[in-house]
Amino acid sequence: MSNTRTSLHRFEGKESYERVITKDNSKLSFLGFDRIVLKPGEVIEKDIVGEELGLVLIEGDMTISVEWKGSKAIDAMTGQRKSVFKEKPYAVYVPPASKLKIETKNGLEIRIFCAPCEEGNPPYFCAPENVDEGTPGAMNMKRKYRFIFGPPGQNNDGVTRKLIVGESVSIPGGWIGFPAHRHDYETHEETELEEVFSFKVYGPRGGYIIQHSYDLDDRWDEFNVIEDDNCAVALPKGYHTSLAVPGCVEYLLWGLAGDKGKDYVLKFDPRLDWICEAENLFPNF
Repeated sequence: MSNTRTSLHRFEGKESYERVITKDNSKLSFLGFDRIVLKPGEVIEKDIVGEELGLVLIEGDMTISVEWKGSKAIDAMTGQRKSVFKEKPYAVYVPPASKLKIETKNGLEIRIFCAPCEEGNPPYFCAPENVDEGTPGAMNMKRKYRFIFGPPGQNNDGVTRKLIVGESVSIPGGWIGFPAHRHDYETHEETELEEVFSFKVYGPRGGYIIQHSYDLDDRWDEFNVIEDDNCAVALPKGYHTSLAVPGCVEYLLWGLAGDKGKDYVLKFDPRLDWICEAENLFPNF
């Protein structure tokens, strides 16, 4: 493992189930990231042991079933998605001690957040109408957010035990999560949560995303350049934000988990926290 704080993990392109980010290949202890890719007509079955999963359909069609406590808690529920930029997702919560089965007619990609967990909540199938969507911000900081499995007080906050999962979509050439924020310590200013970012890039050609992480106390800066749809970034510590270059749109799938609970208190970069208030002065600029 390198001396960097963050780590960029490229998908290996494996069919079926791929472990992408684990505690063995990153500095994360309470959050992992997986991926499922199926060809038309394929089926996958998997026993879920010692962790809870938050599955998000990225593209394609799925028929999903989950057995839990001796019965079909989710029985052949279906969903399909063409564009993460234009459509809200289908998502599924899968607890430990359950059995997952996914089928597809035309092929699919699913991205998955994982958190160590011995006792989960009941399985839950989240349709697009059950995803909370909004468009906060102004100018090039305006973005679309979607809470899938939210923190306390937000959409579907009682579905998961440990995971927080959502999506964001930038405007062309826009920021997601600016000013940068962190959630490194258990204090009155913030709570300690690890995070994973996964991306898709939209643009006619040559578009890319810049993901920035840094710390003001230890004085470190790290940049990840995202040029395609085949990677995720592990964020154990530090302030973090991301930017789509002009003419390019960023889709950001994000998940968080920690050891203490799901409280979600952020600390913004104190040099720039005034921007959060300034945005409200010109919402339609």
